[in-house]
Formats: sequence, structure tokens, C-alpha cells
Amino acid sequence: MFGRGVVPIPGAKKAVLPLNERVRCGGVAVDPGDVVVADEDGVVVVPGARRAEVLAGARERLAREAGESLDAWEAAHRARVDELLRAGGFQG
Repeated sequence: MFGRGVVPIPGAKKAVLPLNERVRCGGVAVDPGDVVVADEDGVVVVPGARRAEVLAGARERLAREAGESLDAWEAAHRARVDELLRAGGFQG
């Protein structure tokens, strides 16, 4: 959930029923137990059955990137972008 201000206005203390059923948000199915993560780049829904696997992968990537310098990250990022552009038929 994103807000457009910095001072929250308290919501009502009531629930929309029924609870713990599948909902659709932005065309994506979200089931009870799914993990929803959002930042300024977008939103991802991780199925509840895969949350341990995804968390382990995220921790692994974080550890790998922690030892990488900004210059090395930038070089790798530029190489990936150039590769995607070439694959799409764009020449630099």
C-alpha cells in the first residue's frame, strides 16, 4: 500500500468480509498467505508456498552483492542492458 502523505489518517476498525479468500489486485490473484512486496519500482506477489525459497534466494543475492563494488555493479548492469538491447535488435 502506498500513501501520498506523511501523516496517516487512522482507518476504521472494521473488516471487509469474507476474510482469507482470493482477491484480484491489478489483475493479479493474491491468495491468503501470499507475500506482497512493493517499492518505488513496482509490486510483486510471492505465492505463500514459495516464500522460503524466494527469501533464501534474496538473501543469497544480497550476500553476493554486498561484496561487489559500485563500479563492478555498474559494469555488469551496463553489460546486461547492452545484451538485452542487442537481443531486441537494437545496435549501439
